[in-house]
Amino acid sequence: MPLFKAEKIQVTKNAGIWDIELSEDSCKACGFCINICPTDVFGWREVANKLGWFSVYVKHEQNCFGCMLCYQICPDFCLDVTAKGEPAPIEAG
Repeated sequence: MPLFKAEKIQVTKNAGIWDIELSEDSCKACGFCINICPTDVFGWREVANKLGWFSVYVKHEQNCFGCMLCYQICPDFCLDVTAKGEPAPIEAG
């Protein structure tokens, strides 16, 4: 079974209850998140970021069902996926 699939699926269970934070200024446009996402959540920017890359952005957050594949595969740690309404983590210091 291939890791990356061209076709996207439509998911309704747990979709729309996730917040996706993506640091576009850190994104190097590898496209791993777009390719591994089973639904159509991400898209490509048409304007370069501070690094000069045409980064990924969150296009359809409502399609996210929380599989966390994008979070796990991002080599630059640009993504964070949390359930909507989760309290922010408490930072020490």
